[in-house]
Amino acid sequence: MLMGRIEFPTTPIGAVTKDGLSKIEQNGDASGFVQPTLEGLETEHPPEIELGNCVVTTAVTFRKRVKGNEWHCGIRVIPDLMHQDQDGEYEAFAQHADADKAHSYHLRAGDRALMRGTLHPQTITLANGEKTTVNHFSVTSIEVLARSKRTSITVYEKAQTK
Repeated sequence: MLMGRIEFPTTPIGAVTKDGLSKIEQNGDASGFVQPTLEGLETEHPPEIELGNCVVTTAVTFRKRVKGNEWHCGIRVIPDLMHQDQDGEYEAFAQHADADKAHSYHLRAGDRALMRGTLHPQTITLANGEKTTVNHFSVTSIEVLARSKRTSITVYEKAQTK
């Protein structure tokens, strides 16, 4: 096997030649390469808020994904003494490590919790021209306030057959 010798250019990059021009200026491309800044592409992160009196309204779904786990449920926020201005329906979700943490609380419909995270409202135009807003809430932490009554499935089935 023959190995070739690596050839390097005789004039270093950016070096000035005998006539006072650099290699770039000789080719007529005086501007060179300019890297654009990412100044306008930076997005502002919404502030973290606390939803104080959240009632879980739908069953919690937890999915294991290759890209990271996903946790999702529907919640209704009811005003309380500490959070009087909060009211409405939200779609709570968490991803990756936050999803694993949220799943560890084993929330069920009817449970009450305090949730912290960021709000991402989405306005959707319906086919009839009306606009509706879906409030997506990205959960970063959960504090369980109260649990709904946990009924054993066998006890529930016995009550239904009587």
